[in-house]
Amino acid sequence: MILIDAVKKMKNIAEGMGTEDGDLIFASLPDNHVCQFCSGKCMGAEFGGHVAEISTPEPFTAKMRLENLFDAPLKSVKTKYAAAGAITTVSGFLMLTRKTAVCSDVMFEDCLAELVDFCKGKDVYIIGKDIAGISQTLTSDEADLILISGDAFSEDSSVEEIDEVIASGKDVLFVGPNCTGIAAVLQKPSWCPYGT
Repeated sequence: MILIDAVKKMKNIAEGMGTEDGDLIFASLPDNHVCQFCSGKCMGAEFGGHVAEISTPEPFTAKMRLENLFDAPLKSVKTKYAAAGAITTVSGFLMLTRKTAVCSDVMFEDCLAELVDFCKGKDVYIIGKDIAGISQTLTSDEADLILISGDAFSEDSSVEEIDEVIASGKDVLFVGPNCTGIAAVLQKPSWCPYGT
């Protein structure tokens, strides 16, 4: 599974740095907005003074050591989003990505227009939330480009579909701050031009 692969890669990257002893702190951020390419509510994931903001259908509050994530099965919605948040905040801590939070909502219109323009002339398939202005192919087999949004991690069927398209060698683009850490550790392209 892509999340387990990303956690393993993050573990390998961070090995020997002492990060496994660090605490991950998760907290609901009800007053913060979420990326337009995601749904749910905002949750913060903190590690080493770095905070990642992700959207999740089930925000929660928890504290755990990073090493507890390394062998977790990641079967529930909560553990999948905990992994996505952890990967993003640890990637920020390790300076693998600088985009760990949602942009100001005043940038939403520009971001969407630029993504629509980027996708022009391409056969696109979206895993996760549909994106206004981007016409899709009916199946991933017909697509030149697969867009993967952060919402794709809530359903097992979507996660399996992500695994299939990555294994097929199709061009993928991870969209939004839920995915920036995953894209960074797996060395895949991501779209979050105005994230902070």
